[in-house]
Amino acid sequence: MKKTNFDYYLEEQMRDPAFARRFKQAGEAWDVALQITALRQQAGLSQKELARRLKTSQQQISRIESP
Repeated sequence: MKKTNFDYYLEEQMRDPAFARRFKQAGEAWDVALQITALRQQAGLSQKELARRLKTSQQQISRIESP
């Protein structure tokens, strides 16, 4: 597949260790968010129901699921 301008840009940015570390952390947060969403849905819970069980707000659950 042909590289895009973004591919070249990302390649350049990844040479910066601080950027690479933040990029990796963002990917890990995304993975966790997807897992939480999938498990919640598998359990048949809405965000509101999960929030009630965890004694927090639906908005907090939404933020956690949307990194």
